[in-house]
Amino acid sequence: MAKSKGFKGFNYGYHRDKMEKEFAQIVATCRAEGVSEDTIELIHRIMLDELNSNRRYYNHAQSYDGMRFLDDSSSSVDKNPLLEDYLEQFSTPQVEISEWSYMSWIEDLDTPEIITWIRTLSDEDILLLTLLVVDGLRQTEAAKILRKHDSAISRKMRVLRESLTKVLWRG
Repeated sequence: MAKSKGFKGFNYGYHRDKMEKEFAQIVATCRAEGVSEDTIELIHRIMLDELNSNRRYYNHAQSYDGMRFLDDSSSSVDKNPLLEDYLEQFSTPQVEISEWSYMSWIEDLDTPEIITWIRTLSDEDILLLTLLVVDGLRQTEAAKILRKHDSAISRKMRVLRESLTKVLWRG
């Protein structure tokens, strides 16, 4: 099986020699610092594992740079041989796109009492609930957005909680 012309192979001997020279410097430093021989051997094992991992990658990866096909045309995504065999695995179904407005969370409510209660609130109250519940903001952050004082937001939340409690306990 011929390798791609555009991808250089991995010269294991060259890279192993380079790694061993680097390891020799590390060993000298480690021994001067009093590092145990077991630790030095572990470092060598890690460096060998990395070298072998790089070798596997370079031997099994295929570059598309300068890759030529049988009809002597240059590489392109639509000529990728993997697409023929694995198109289904590379594809994903189109997700249904829907319009979602900022206050759409109200439509997801399923408790009739809460739906009725929400309809009685002002737009500002609904925006406040959206900032706190949907966006997960703290009351101080919501106060800054609404340009209100923290205490005003606290009072408003207390009133909203009390009115919701009355609605839920009545039903």
